[in-house]
Parts: sequence; C-alpha cells; structure tokens
Amino acid sequence: MELSLKEMEELALIARLYLTEEEKKILPQQISSILDMVHSLETVDTEDVEPTIYPITGSGVLREDEILPSLAVKDALANGPDIVDGYFRVPRIIEEEYES
Repeated sequence: MELSLKEMEELALIARLYLTEEEKKILPQQISSILDMVHSLETVDTEDVEPTIYPITGSGVLREDEILPSLAVKDALANGPDIVDGYFRVPRIIEEEYES
C-alpha cells in the first residue's frame, strides 16, 4: 500500500502537524512501510490463540507501603536559594489588583 503525498498532507492536517518539504518526501514511504507491516499481521494464524487483555500476568507489581521517617526540615531546605522563616521564598508571579 503506497501512501500518496496528498494523503500524507491530509493526515498531517488532521493531526495538526506542520511538515517540512523534506518530511513530505520521506514520510509517505515510511508510513506506507509501517502500514504494509501491519497488514502482514492479517496473515498470522491466531485460531488457537487466547485473547489477552493484559500481556503481563504477574501479580503484586506494587510494593507494600512502608512508613519511614520524614526528611528533616533543615535538610529539605538545605539547597533552597532563598529561605525565610523555614519556607522557600519565590518571586511573585501573580499581581493582585484591588478595586477601590
């Protein structure tokens, strides 16, 4: 299956992608190659293969929660560039406007 330049441009428009002229030359062939590979999967005999929802069958992938001591405030603030009264001081980014 060969993807035309027009089809590639339509796909790019739908996906809201800007393609350079170089990409417009290369991508149709690359995407056609990927589509051919996907179409080749249709020839695979899956008659005796059970459908799978999750490819990983292991259980217990999460560890148990473990209570550990917290980081000391002094250590948590150690690398801060501007510390005042146990807090990080940061520049104001929102200006407040008051109506009188």
